[in-house]
Amino acid sequence: MTLVRKTLYKTFLYALLWLPNIFYSALFAITFPVYKALHKKRAYGRVEKHLAAAKEYKARERYDTNKMPHNEKSPPPNAIAKINARDTFRGIYWNALESYRGLARFKSVEKRIVYENEHIIQGAVAECAKQNAPIAAISIHQGAFELLHRALCRYSEHVHLITDSVGDIAFRDVLKELRSDPHLTEYHPDETGRLIRELFRTKGILAMVVDQGKHTKGNTVSLFGRPSTLYLRLPQKINEMGAGIVTFRTWSEKKRIVIRFESYYPPQYDVTHKPPHINPSPLSAPTSGTHTNSGENRANATIDNSPLVTGIAREVETWIAEHPEQWSWNYHGNFIR
Repeated sequence: MTLVRKTLYKTFLYALLWLPNIFYSALFAITFPVYKALHKKRAYGRVEKHLAAAKEYKARERYDTNKMPHNEKSPPPNAIAKINARDTFRGIYWNALESYRGLARFKSVEKRIVYENEHIIQGAVAECAKQNAPIAAISIHQGAFELLHRALCRYSEHVHLITDSVGDIAFRDVLKELRSDPHLTEYHPDETGRLIRELFRTKGILAMVVDQGKHTKGNTVSLFGRPSTLYLRLPQKINEMGAGIVTFRTWSEKKRIVIRFESYYPPQYDVTHKPPHINPSPLSAPTSGTHTNSGENRANATIDNSPLVTGIAREVETWIAEHPEQWSWNYHGNFIR
């Protein structure tokens, strides 16, 4: 029975992926107003609230000489001011379609993928190989992010990926087959111990998106002046154990799907970069306007000031600000609800 369901799921999924874009344009135009009406107080409402707060933050933000520079090919820093909630849901919708078509190895998607700053991941792999150590490559749910783990198979024969359970066994098998690559090994979230052992044994690459998490504790960071969570405990742990960390991201354009490598954090980064003394930084959520606090513990959250977490949080904020219409603002764990 499981085999029959798997065959049906696979046939149905591939049939959907082959439907023309005009079908998906019409589908979005019809279904989005219904979705919006049903989720005004849930996902859609969260996006409106988060965007309003981010726009307010960016509007009053002064130019900071320590701010990360914007690449010439990226949208200007006021991109958040130009979008609305519908834009973000449309971005998620089309990027999901491109992700699954890419995983299914559609040539129309694969030929649009371009890689930037490959010297960063190549240099990190070479440096860590000298130290007999692995790497964690981390990103966020932005753009066609489902393509990221397979992209890492260009640089290592041992890529390790944690995936969560979705649907029944047959459907999970279909998704696993869709994501599969000869150099990729998947792990359940409960297999973290085995993953770490295999990662250091194979000297491979751990692939992670760190802006969403289930049943795990994260690191409180500041994004757009508000407390949010990045799930960096596992990267922190293996970095302390000797692994390097590479940050990378993706976004979609009309003619390109860009996968860009951004930064390299050497092993034991917190040890070698930590100032003599750091005081915890409490960050309270705004108490006026459209974004009030409904979680006392998170409103008075203490920001994680480790150099590694702080550096990654700065990068993540920049990525979101440059392509806000392609980030998952609707995730329930973002910011203060």
